[in-house]
Parts: sequence; structure tokens; C-alpha cells
Amino acid sequence: MYKSLSMASAALVALVATNASADAIYGCWSNGAERLQVRRDGIVTPGGASPEAYVDRHNTAYVAPNGERDAGLRLEFSQLNDLEVRRTTRNAEGGAPVGAVEIWRPCGQEHSS
Repeated sequence: MYKSLSMASAALVALVATNASADAIYGCWSNGAERLQVRRDGIVTPGGASPEAYVDRHNTAYVAPNGERDAGLRLEFSQLNDLEVRRTTRNAEGGAPVGAVEIWRPCGQEHSS
């Protein structure tokens, strides 16, 4: 009985640990044409740059570098769930959104519903 309980406890801990690590923005996100890599220590933009960025478990923000779409604007990515991140574009100083809000998905799942 104790062996079964111990195995069940171990399985539950593994399941919780897996779900907890999946509930974060870290990884590769895409809109179908561009890719953003988010790591705990920074980001890699669709153009391959690594600008200074704010990164936490569910959000990242940076000013798009020269030569990239929306250069000079602040791009904010907020995790909605494990399969969707909302990209909001603002002036570098913040303020109201500029342009359309986009939904990005994990790389390889851009066209999933």
C-alpha cells in the first residue's frame, strides 16, 4: 500500500512540476512570419538582436531596434495562456496602444485554433 501511495505521490509531483514550468512565457513565439525567443535572461528579436528587455514569468517588453518592424516603439508581450501571447505596440514612453494588438503562438503552432 505504501509503495502504491509513494508512486502516486511521485507521479503527482512530476505532473505539477511539468504544468508549472509550462506556465511561463519563456520559449519561442511566432505570429507566422516573425519569431521572438524569450529567455529568463533576455530576448532575441525577430531580426536577431538582443536589446535590453524587461522579462518576467508572464511578460516581456522592449523597444524594437532599428531595422526591425516597429523600430523605436515599445513592444509588450503578455502571456494569456500556454498557447497565446498578446503583443501590444506602444510609443517608447508608453501610453495608449498604437496599431492592432496581435496574438502570437508557440513556434510551430502559429496556425492552430
